[in-house]
Amino acid sequence: MKKGILLLTIAVFSLGLFSQIFAQRQRMEMRERIHNRMEERLNLTDAQKAKVEELRLNHQKKMIDLKANLEKKEVELNALRRSDKLNRSDLLKLTKEISEIRNSMAVEKANHQMDIYELLDNNQKQIWREMKPGEMMKEGKRMKMHRHMDKD
Repeated sequence: MKKGILLLTIAVFSLGLFSQIFAQRQRMEMRERIHNRMEERLNLTDAQKAKVEELRLNHQKKMIDLKANLEKKEVELNALRRSDKLNRSDLLKLTKEISEIRNSMAVEKANHQMDIYELLDNNQKQIWREMKPGEMMKEGKRMKMHRHMDKD
């Protein structure tokens, strides 16, 4: 009986892990397609593509660090909320730290966007400005929807 429960637990855990890895891979592929579509619409030169890729990799590294710090603070906050030592000052302190990290992430994203924008020539900047903020994400969702429809 105990062996059966253990095997069932391992199977459920493995299935959950597999689905998370699969979903993460799909998100990465979607980002790559959106990135390629943006490059295509802007008609980037090879030099611009290389610089954008360098900027993107540096941005990803910064965001990974910020996300890791955010997750750590969120774990601390959850632990504090479950703790017998929950108090206003500690809760507010962690809440402010989480807000500061989220703010830093938003500033990093805006700086990254401007770093790319400043690489563009006037014609490319015009195309960039005409793209609606969520246009590329909508394109990604459209691509995802078509992929699901193709499976049916």
